[in-house]
Amino acid sequence: MAMTVPVNLKAGQRSLRWSGGGLLALVSIALHGVLLGVPLPEAEPTPPAPTAELVDPATVAVVRLPSAPKPAAEPVPQPSPTVPLTQVTQPKEASPSPQAIAPPAPSVPDAPPDLLPTPAPPQTLDERLRDPAAYEFNQRAKGLVADEVTLLTTVISDWLETEAQGVSDSDVPGLGRKLAPLQVTYPIATCLTPPPAAGLVGVIVSPMGQLVKDPVLLDSTGYDVLDDKALEMARQQTFAPATGSQPNPSAHWLPVEVQYDTASCPP
Repeated sequence: MAMTVPVNLKAGQRSLRWSGGGLLALVSIALHGVLLGVPLPEAEPTPPAPTAELVDPATVAVVRLPSAPKPAAEPVPQPSPTVPLTQVTQPKEASPSPQAIAPPAPSVPDAPPDLLPTPAPPQTLDERLRDPAAYEFNQRAKGLVADEVTLLTTVISDWLETEAQGVSDSDVPGLGRKLAPLQVTYPIATCLTPPPAAGLVGVIVSPMGQLVKDPVLLDSTGYDVLDDKALEMARQQTFAPATGSQPNPSAHWLPVEVQYDTASCPP
């Protein structure tokens, strides 16, 4: 009896071990079935991916692209020879052509002050009288000498009024008289158009017979050079002292007659 009890105990333990393991296996299978039976939440439908259009392989042509040209090889810079600083020179300017080179102007030595040209002096009155270019008609001849009445009432009276302005009473000239005419010579043979006319010069003479002021041209001969000669002759004229006890100077007038050869020249 002592030998059978342990055998039964071991067999009972083995049977209990298998029975417990089988039970766990069944429970596990039942749980998996339950989980598999539970409906899962529906997922949002995923849009279908675009499918590429099928291309017939027979229509596909293989195109060979031209190969890109190879870039030209860049020149390898050669090292420039070093030049000493003492040999560096400025670039030369282009020399002008022989035709563009103008000959140098001849140098003129400075003339000494004594050899410099001096301006010509103005012509004297006698030189002007002998110069045909000096005879230009001035259109101022009035021919007043021929009309004695007009001469006294207009020309002489206006002249005396002008001479009396701005002077003291003792210097106001009184009316004088007509003196001998001045004979002006025409020294060249050139004919003038028109011929010279008779002029008139007025002088203011003191009681002692001296000129108080320069003579005045009252009427022109028509040519300035002949008028200037008449004024010069009146300036060199000698006048007689006044008679009586007249303290004031006198105003005289002198006709001007030009010695012009009207026979050789037409009027």
